[in-house]
Amino acid sequence: MNDLLRLLLDKSSRKTEKLTMDEISALPNKLPAIAYATAPSTGETIAIRRGESGYLRVTSCLSAEELNILYGVSKPQAKAMFAGVMLGWHTPAADPDSYDAEGRLVRQECA
Repeated sequence: MNDLLRLLLDKSSRKTEKLTMDEISALPNKLPAIAYATAPSTGETIAIRRGESGYLRVTSCLSAEELNILYGVSKPQAKAMFAGVMLGWHTPAADPDSYDAEGRLVRQECA
């Protein structure tokens, strides 16, 4: 979540343009159908469906990170899915290529 807040607050590290239609069309090839995250406000495990608004609460003994590992969801994919549902699927943050292997936001250089 800290990376997402930094993306929103630090204009020098944020791409201000939206994704193109071609880039949005390519997201299904990069993102899983479902990923798991922890809701910041409640700490609950949530399920996020690619391209949909909102999320579902999940009752599980496993954490969101454990569920993502179990279902083969990478850290960049999980971060992108969380960003997509919170910020919009059209934003650069909803693209897993915006994150490094550990799920940390990659700083974008201003042109």
